[in-house]
Amino acid sequence: MLTTSLILNAFLLNIIAQQAKDMSALKRKQLHTEPIVQDAEFHASIKEKIDTIGMIPTVKFLRETHGMSLLEAKRLVDRITGRSTS
Repeated sequence: MLTTSLILNAFLLNIIAQQAKDMSALKRKQLHTEPIVQDAEFHASIKEKIDTIGMIPTVKFLRETHGMSLLEAKRLVDRITGRSTS
């Protein structure tokens, strides 16, 4: 009974790990296919926030309030400030 339980647990953990890997791949693909945000009013408000509190706090703000990933938020801030994205 214990052996069966351990095998079942290992099998389920393998499924969970594979699904997490698939989700990560989909998120990476989504970053390359979806534009971040193209609204001029939104860009203006982010530019104002950058000028007021700085770039790093603005990236943190975007992540917390808009659910962006670190890469998405950084790319948006870089685009608005005219810096190249690395």
